[in-house]
Amino acid sequence: MTQPNPSHESAIRARLKPPPNPLRMLISPLGWGAVAYCATAILGGIAALLAGILGIFVLPLVAWGTANLEARRLRLLGLHQPGPLRSGPIRHPWDVAGLREGNLAVWGIAVLFALVDFLPGAVLVILVLGLISQLIGSIGSPPTEQLGTWFMLIIILIAGLYVAWALASVQAILVEDLVRPRTELREQVDQLTSSRRELVDVFAAERRRIERDLHDGAQQHLVLLSMQLGEAEYALESGRPEAVRDALAAAHSSMEAAMTSLRDTVRGIHPQILTDRGLAAAVTELAERQPLPVTVGINGTRQPSEQLALSVYYLISEAFTNAVKHAVATTVAVRLDLSDPLQVEVYDDGIGGAVVKPGHGLSGMIERVQTFGGACWVSSPPGGPTLIRASFPNPVR
Repeated sequence: MTQPNPSHESAIRARLKPPPNPLRMLISPLGWGAVAYCATAILGGIAALLAGILGIFVLPLVAWGTANLEARRLRLLGLHQPGPLRSGPIRHPWDVAGLREGNLAVWGIAVLFALVDFLPGAVLVILVLGLISQLIGSIGSPPTEQLGTWFMLIIILIAGLYVAWALASVQAILVEDLVRPRTELREQVDQLTSSRRELVDVFAAERRRIERDLHDGAQQHLVLLSMQLGEAEYALESGRPEAVRDALAAAHSSMEAAMTSLRDTVRGIHPQILTDRGLAAAVTELAERQPLPVTVGINGTRQPSEQLALSVYYLISEAFTNAVKHAVATTVAVRLDLSDPLQVEVYDDGIGGAVVKPGHGLSGMIERVQTFGGACWVSSPPGGPTLIRASFPNPVR
């Protein structure tokens, strides 16, 4: 069952909140939007009822079409349209898929509110038209005689706007609550499908990076080491001890370089300091190894899981790489908040212009964040600066 989103519900309530001054309802877009919503609800609901009665065999198509129409009508109240909605696809007008996922319930709500809205709507329209005709008939009479009619017209208009607001708000909340969960679920499925494809590309790129690092780093040093050992063996057979000593010293240097290269490659796969001393120490050590000044600010003490810590570490490392190689930055600042949610910010004063492209570093960074249910934002206008902000759920383990 889909759990309600408190922030989403509070946003809905805030958007549907009427102005505190009743007179402002006369110029409020919400009030007149509610009138339009109720008017179209009467027309749409009656049409849906007639279509359902006359075309009982195509009711699935009618229900599906009504649900899509109701989702679009939410924009009259300034609410986000959750659609378009899909049930299927519907292969033919009587396909029962059109009745699933709340479509039939939305159709019933549309018909119900068409009948509920009709009576007060008709009464208010009759009253308003009657007062307007009375004002037209009293043209030329003293203003004092028209004052009472104007006062009644304003009172009825305000009351009508509040009635329309109440009816429209109830219907909109019910419809939005029915159509939003499946839309959000479909968006999550689409996002997960896209993320899975992106992660495959990211893992392939990471494998190629490791292969390239081993080939250009440790392998080259080991080849050189083999050659130097061969030179030492040849010098030993030739009876040249000084040449043997020089070749062995060079081989020793090549071995140290190979070990350093291997350590750097392994650190890029999984830094040991992350396991031994935690995320804060790993980020601090990573910042100290950068070729430009990095300011690190760390708040909070809630330690994330090992996999989450590794994802945050990779995100910061990728941001450092972008700042050094592409942004031409002179300074970088990192802020790490170890709480729930865990928040990361990496700022650099470079030239900006960073673009998220599938299969590239920023794309992989965002995919790693989304894998843990987090969100990532990249702000990098041309000319800079660049700000990368990420937020991860970090519950108590």
